[in-house]
Amino acid sequence: MVRRIDLEAPSTWTGVVEEVATVLRRGDVVVLPAEGLYGYHVRADDPEALAALRRVKPREEGRGWIVLLAERTPRHHAGSPPDLWRSSLPPAADALARAHWPGALTLVVPAPRGALPDLAAQDGSIALRSPGSAFLQSVLIATGSPLVSTSANRPGEPPPSRLEECQLEGVALAVDGGPLSGLPSTVVRVDGSTVEVLRSGALKVEGEAP
Repeated sequence: MVRRIDLEAPSTWTGVVEEVATVLRRGDVVVLPAEGLYGYHVRADDPEALAALRRVKPREEGRGWIVLLAERTPRHHAGSPPDLWRSSLPPAADALARAHWPGALTLVVPAPRGALPDLAAQDGSIALRSPGSAFLQSVLIATGSPLVSTSANRPGEPPPSRLEECQLEGVALAVDGGPLSGLPSTVVRVDGSTVEVLRSGALKVEGEAP
């Protein structure tokens, strides 16, 4: 049976965040309010968690996942040790990340060495985002790992903007953040200096048609 939690004022988040992080650390799938849609989430560094996610939401071979990263902190600034993900960003992608992260921008870039191969698409790319949701940022920090995120619906069904619309079979925990905007993140592919908008969403980027 799925445990459901209502997300209320930020002052009540501490206990919820810790419970979500505990469930994620043991490799289970959770549903969380994301950038405007509800999504399934698992740890991105756990192959068994990814296998559990595939059972909940099957997908075709060769399609990569979106990986959520914690907000850039002072230790990621110039002159400090970079993390696996941000150190691999091409300069054009890094400029976009500095301008729009945390926020509703997903960057499709070459997968870094050291990432689980199951995270990348067949073409060797990976999708990265540092979410604008303060709640999700708290979960990322408490979990201590990047997370994989994908909309909480069966393939071919509309992505959910309310928890009641989510498919919860195989999910251990679901957090209800109320109605969301329904707008997905904007997806941008960066190949060298070429920037291509693959999906228009909640965020407008330079060069995107109005």
